[in-house]
Amino acid sequence: MLASDVDKSNGNLPMIAMQNSSHSEHPLQTPIADEKQTSVHEELPQQRGFVPPNGGFEAWSLVFAGFLVFSNTWGLVSSFGAFQAFYLRDLLSTQSASAISWIGSVQAFLVVFVGIFAGPLYDRGYLRSLVFTGCSLTVFGMMMTSLSKSYYQVLLAQGFCAGLGAGLTYIPTMALISSYFTTKRPIAVGLAAVGSSVGGVVFPIMFRQLQPQIGFGWSVRCITFINLAFAVCIVLILCKRREGAAGGGSARSLLDMTAVREPIFLSWTAGLFFLFLAYYIPLFFIVSYARWVLGTSENMAFYMLAILNGGSCVGRTFPYLLGQRVKPIYTLTFSASLGSVLVFSWIGVRSSAAYIVWCVLWGFVAGVLVTAPTSTMAHPVISPHMGVIGTRMGMSWSVSALGSIIGSPIAGALADVPAGNFLHAQIFAGTVMAIGVICLTAPLLAVERYDRKPKN
Repeated sequence: MLASDVDKSNGNLPMIAMQNSSHSEHPLQTPIADEKQTSVHEELPQQRGFVPPNGGFEAWSLVFAGFLVFSNTWGLVSSFGAFQAFYLRDLLSTQSASAISWIGSVQAFLVVFVGIFAGPLYDRGYLRSLVFTGCSLTVFGMMMTSLSKSYYQVLLAQGFCAGLGAGLTYIPTMALISSYFTTKRPIAVGLAAVGSSVGGVVFPIMFRQLQPQIGFGWSVRCITFINLAFAVCIVLILCKRREGAAGGGSARSLLDMTAVREPIFLSWTAGLFFLFLAYYIPLFFIVSYARWVLGTSENMAFYMLAILNGGSCVGRTFPYLLGQRVKPIYTLTFSASLGSVLVFSWIGVRSSAAYIVWCVLWGFVAGVLVTAPTSTMAHPVISPHMGVIGTRMGMSWSVSALGSIIGSPIAGALADVPAGNFLHAQIFAGTVMAIGVICLTAPLLAVERYDRKPKN
């Protein structure tokens, strides 16, 4: 996440605040609401004299930069299945599948977890420092990956360095985009999020086509040159001096301790944890399964990952298109239920044709799972007033990030990849996702009860 996406960022606070201003006018009467509050609106750019243009060249140029950021962050994370298959077969063949999974898991974890701290720094006006440092670390990490020969080198370069850089860049960029749009914000964010799927399609295909011809090192360098070109564009667009729009307010709190006394919030957060405990397992093992179980060619196995990421392109924009008609929590719960069924059905996939269909369906579900939660977090049942949305979003996503970092290594320990035995890993993934659906039931019912109550 894992995404994922703006949507998983507490840096998306401006978007959530303006979309739900009606809730801020009538906050729930809870222990939180009784405490001294600072409205999120006091920190929004438009409250400091900045009026969101909701379009225009500058605003859409930020969306383009966001597209590139998603490609350089979640696009690389989504491509790790291609690297995992190569590491198992060649570069790190002496390592277990579980150990190799830690590389991608650390990278995905840091994209989300670092954002918890990058968001408040953005609030204080450090956008340019965050973007420049993040882009530099991402490119440096991938370049060092191309030079790596051992497990710890790959883990430090691709896992920690590239992951840290992605986390520093992703959250502030999405927060800035959100502050430039009002009614067109869902479209703007959705278009930026497509970059993740594009990167997840292009990078695995590049790696597969180039690696046999020019070797691992230069294949990764070619991908890194694209990352570098994207990074230059990102820095040129985002680091332009802006008055009023790029943070500069007071940093929000990292924790809201009253949330831990609310069963609905705890159930919601537990649901996200279990969903993302399973989320990256298919993504990281899709190529290995095609190769070792279905016996496909290496080319076909790598294309499976590209097909999955292509399906996620639709899934990432789907919640934004449905947002005005279907409650986000219904979209999330239905998609998570479908995801659990799909993971269990993965056990029975025994042909390439069936696997292609499965990859498209799972890609769609995966796209929804990283975009739908953010809209749900803005509901008063989960965030009783506007002053805690960013903080609670950060708390929930940090817990889900813990699930994403341990899920794939657990699955790697349960699977016997060379023997083509993924059964125990598949059962584990399907079961924990089903538990996540059960945890989401209480928030869903609470949202429904709240929305049915007559509003004064």
